[in-house]
Amino acid sequence: MKLSDIRIDNSRYMECVDELATQITEMNFGADTYAESSEVGQENVMMFTEEAQDYYNEKYDEYDSLINESIINNLNTGIDLPF
Repeated sequence: MKLSDIRIDNSRYMECVDELATQITEMNFGADTYAESSEVGQENVMMFTEEAQDYYNEKYDEYDSLINESIINNLNTGIDLPF
């Protein structure tokens, strides 16, 4: 099997990047990560604070780029895997 034979489902990939960005955001903001929504009818919905959302967006883009550049682009190397 070659690295180029490995396929990653896009939704699973996005879930992974989301989880990484969410975890680092929660670690960085702690108790100030979430707040109740200020939208009418959505007051009981918890969402990122504005600052946490901005940070999350930056981290999501950073991790997305890092994974794409470091891993996915290297799947095309044609290297044989040991299994």
